[in-house]
Amino acid sequence: MGKLTALVKNEYIKQLKKRSTIIILILTAIVSVGFTGIVKLSTLEMSDPELDDHTPDTSYSVEIEDARRNGDDTSLEYYTFLSEQGISTADWRYDPAVTALGEGSFDSVAGYVQKNSSEDISGRFRDFVINKDWKGYYGFIKDKLPEEARWAVEFRLENDIAPDENMYSEDADWRNVQLDQYLQYALKKSKVSSEQMKTNYDDAMKTARYRLEHDIAFNVAGTSMTDMERVMYEDEPMPTSNKFTMWTAFTTSPSVVSFVGLLIIIIAGSIVASEFSNGTIKFLLINPRSRGKILISKYITVITAGLVMIVLCFIVSLLTAGLMFGFGEAGATYVKTTAGETTAVPGILYIFGQYMLKGVYVLVMATFSFALSSLVKSSSLAIGLGIFAMTMGESVVMMLKQAFGIDAVRYTIFANYDIQSIASGQTIFAGQTIGFALIIIAIHMVVFLLTAWDGFTRRDV
Repeated sequence: MGKLTALVKNEYIKQLKKRSTIIILILTAIVSVGFTGIVKLSTLEMSDPELDDHTPDTSYSVEIEDARRNGDDTSLEYYTFLSEQGISTADWRYDPAVTALGEGSFDSVAGYVQKNSSEDISGRFRDFVINKDWKGYYGFIKDKLPEEARWAVEFRLENDIAPDENMYSEDADWRNVQLDQYLQYALKKSKVSSEQMKTNYDDAMKTARYRLEHDIAFNVAGTSMTDMERVMYEDEPMPTSNKFTMWTAFTTSPSVVSFVGLLIIIIAGSIVASEFSNGTIKFLLINPRSRGKILISKYITVITAGLVMIVLCFIVSLLTAGLMFGFGEAGATYVKTTAGETTAVPGILYIFGQYMLKGVYVLVMATFSFALSSLVKSSSLAIGLGIFAMTMGESVVMMLKQAFGIDAVRYTIFANYDIQSIASGQTIFAGQTIGFALIIIAIHMVVFLLTAWDGFTRRDV
């Protein structure tokens, strides 16, 4: 064991003496910083100055003037009432108010209650609005909602959580957003026929409920740029934050690990082949160490170097995201429900886990390039083949599957090495699981390592 440790130490000394290794480490840090900077610039472009003004419009002067000019008495009464009561679209009273005025939507809570009531309850809604009686309003509608939806109303009443008159204000209670979302999802779930959509809404409800019961003000889940766009444009039932924080960049940063895969190919592709092309292999073999131990020490060096770069990306991305967006939400929790099972872990641990899942990809590419390096004498050839496989492998798999319908490509390494995507269900192969992917990866890894072993131990010097 001591001899193997000495060999590994010697390999690290040789790698660190190379200018290319230092450049690689610097590039890793630069890419992590640059990625966070790009996300920061994107958030600046997405920010709408008009939305930053959280003062709601309660005058409706333009709408009232238009109604008078057009002789529209119904609209005039509608906007005049909202103006007199000082009700904006961000006010909890808006839903019961417009329902009482006959302009409500059946998709809203008050609209649902009105639609399913055997009597006209517009007068009751109007009284609740005028008196700002939120307890009376929620107490009145509680028993008229679907059974699952009642929990949110009961939770509000039991914990005396007053709804906001401006839900977009800086001091708005986060619990109101979760309670409103829970109600909306419960109503949507009661009306959809798709079992998948029912499951999606049920998962979103359980996530909201977990946060409320455990007093989790900020949820890391749903904060990445991709998640925000999905919620915005696809109406995904996913509780998310409407503000940009360090997590906006940090939750997306594991994609930087793909760049680490490219860099580790350079190290793995040259660590053996360069010994033969440079003639330095003779100095290794004259020492009393077996070829097997020499090969193992080089492989350990490659794998640990990849791990170091991944951890470096993680640390730099975390610090950069905090410096650019602030560390105010650094202790936030990741909460998400999938198929009825709720996961709640510290956000930083969750993101580190995502880095490690992406690290499987680095491990596979490193091992593949290492095997090539043991077979050929040219470092350039080993690196070139590794980069070609990295850039084209997944594309070829997708083409064969989608264009030609060849399902057998699911058994290739390129269809299984992205464990993070498979874990999140983003795969083109039906029924593909993490367990299946790990088996395929294990089989290929054994083949790669046996190939490297045979190629190195049999090669003539």
